[in-house]
Amino acid sequence: MIQVLIIEDDLRIAQINRRFVEKVEGYEVVGIATDEQQARDHLEIFKPHLVLLDLYFPDMKGLDLLRDIQKNDPLTDVIIITAAKEIDAVREAIRGGVYDFMIKPVVFDRFETKLKSYQKYRQKMRQLEDANKQVDQEEVDQLLWGTNEKGYKDSYLPKGIDKLTMEKIASVIHRSAEELTAEELGKRVGVSRSTSRRYLEYFVAKGELIADISYGTVGRPERVYRSTRREE
Repeated sequence: MIQVLIIEDDLRIAQINRRFVEKVEGYEVVGIATDEQQARDHLEIFKPHLVLLDLYFPDMKGLDLLRDIQKNDPLTDVIIITAAKEIDAVREAIRGGVYDFMIKPVVFDRFETKLKSYQKYRQKMRQLEDANKQVDQEEVDQLLWGTNEKGYKDSYLPKGIDKLTMEKIASVIHRSAEELTAEELGKRVGVSRSTSRRYLEYFVAKGELIADISYGTVGRPERVYRSTRREE
C-alpha cells in the first residue's frame, strides 16, 4: 500500500482529498495535517511514501516545507494540490522536485489519473532497484514521462510515429500467428505500405519484432516480420 499524508489547512478539502485517495486501489491515507506543527509531526511519525501538499498556510509556506521534505525525507514524494496559479510558484515547486502539480478545484478523474501514474512510477522504480542494474534511455524516459497501459511512452515518440496508429498496429502484429509483410499489415490496418513499413521498423528497433527475408516462389524477395511476444 502506498501511504499518503495530506497537508492541507482547509479540513473540508482535506477530507475530500482523503475520499479521493481511498477510492484508488493500492493507496491509504495515514494522516491529515492542517498546520505546520502537525505537518512536521506527521512526517516524522509516518514517513509517508507520498505527500499531498497545499502551498498556502496561515503559519507557513508550503514551498519551505517542500524543501525540508526533500532534505530530510528524500524517499518521500510530493504532489502539490493548490489554488496557486502563479508561474513563479509552479517553477519553484518543479525545481523543488515535486512529482506532480494539480490546481484546485481537482475533479476525481484527474486525481485518479495522477495517482495511478505515480503508482506505475513507484513500481518501475522498485523493479529497477531490485534488478540492481544500470538504466537505459527508455527506462529513464518511462520514469520521467510515464507510460500508458500498453507500456508505450505517452510523452515521447519518434518523429512520424503516432501513438494511436502505433497501438492499432501493435494489436495486429502481436496477435498474428504468421509472418506479415508491410503491404499485408497496411491492408489490415488501413494505412499505406510505406507507413506500415515505418512502424514495423520502429518495432524492430524496440525489439518487439524480428525481421527476415522471404524469397517466395516468384518475384523479388520480401521483408517479413514476426512478433517476439505473442498475445492471445
